[in-house]
Amino acid sequence: MASRVLRLPERGRLLIGTDLQGNLTDFRRLEAHFLAAGDDAWLVLTGDLVHGPDDETADNWPDFLGTPYRDESPALLDAFLALKARAPGRVHCLLGNHDHAHIGGPATYKFHDDEAAALERRLDEAGRARLKAAVQDFPLVAVAPCGVVLLHAAPSANLVHPDELEAVRLHGYQQMDIMDFARVPLLGPLLWSRMAKEHEAERFVRALGGEVAVYGHDIVREGYAKDGPRQLCVSTSFGCQDEVKTYVEVDLSARYRGVDDFRDDVELKRLVPR
Repeated sequence: MASRVLRLPERGRLLIGTDLQGNLTDFRRLEAHFLAAGDDAWLVLTGDLVHGPDDETADNWPDFLGTPYRDESPALLDAFLALKARAPGRVHCLLGNHDHAHIGGPATYKFHDDEAAALERRLDEAGRARLKAAVQDFPLVAVAPCGVVLLHAAPSANLVHPDELEAVRLHGYQQMDIMDFARVPLLGPLLWSRMAKEHEAERFVRALGGEVAVYGHDIVREGYAKDGPRQLCVSTSFGCQDEVKTYVEVDLSARYRGVDDFRDDVELKRLVPR
């Protein structure tokens, strides 16, 4: 089993994207930024790689969902795995709540009663096996010596030591209500928390030797939000208009001590050029 904690290097560039949810176009944009950053660049997505709009929603697109797109989760999975093969060891996706539904997490519902079942019906047997194998190896968090800690949702989990993450059980929650699952120690808040108190965020990042948590899960209509000194919530794709979609690029050899070290057009970059 792959480690639940992804350890990033001390040099190079780190590109961070959040919540693509089947948006292949936005993945291709991130891929282009990653490839342009050079051979010492790393790309980490913070989860929810799959599960986009159903055809009815795509044909009658509501403004609150941002720029319209069609769900291309199967093609996105293939593109992600192809990029991993092209840049061995430098491309990763963390586990999100939507991804978790394919390997034993509770059913997610947004456009379908069961998003995981709906996607798996679109795949053949080999495709389903490829999806589950990929998700099984998604880490829960990523940690960089520069002080950045990555996770899917807000950093409210009561983590004392990184080793606790290696013992987390991922399977067996299929029949669990989402509200009940959100209270499962560590795993629940890691995948579902929408907010963290300041002391919770500091406790979490300190347990991992970091300074700032960068995550997605929630939709930030402006592209990103700084919540206190330790929390940076970013929206790279789902739910946003193209002109505000944001990804993060950090210098792995630097040191980030708080959210104010993340600057517009330096660390906080627009996915789609103005």
